[in-house]
Amino acid sequence: MKRKTLAVLLALCLLLCGCKGRPLPGGMDEAALLQAGQDVVLLLVDGDYEAVYAALRDDVAAGTSAEDIAALAESQLKGMGGYRQITDRMTTGQSSGGEDYGVAVFYCEFSKDTALFRLAFDQEQRLIGLEIQKQ
Repeated sequence: MKRKTLAVLLALCLLLCGCKGRPLPGGMDEAALLQAGQDVVLLLVDGDYEAVYAALRDDVAAGTSAEDIAALAESQLKGMGGYRQITDRMTTGQSSGGEDYGVAVFYCEFSKDTALFRLAFDQEQRLIGLEIQKQ
């Protein structure tokens, strides 16, 4: 069940691949969204999966685990080398299942490759989805 929920969240994030910067939902602040997203990116690259799990909204957390997040991050970041820096960032607004949310997108440089992180947050800045993709 946990993996199915994580898979659904990741599928939701995959839908974002073709999206071009739509406006954020009313009341969402771009700078705050980028900061929240950056905080999660840094937790992921530091391997602090428990902290990422703790950042999830309760209903999302109920369907996954820190171990599932670790498995996702480790499989996607395998062989990329050490984290260096965020090279680019943007935000976009999205809607799914009647819920509007913001997505913080980060392009990150590692010593051997680059990765794209997409982090979805509800309007209260609670993490509701994540995706990591090698570039």
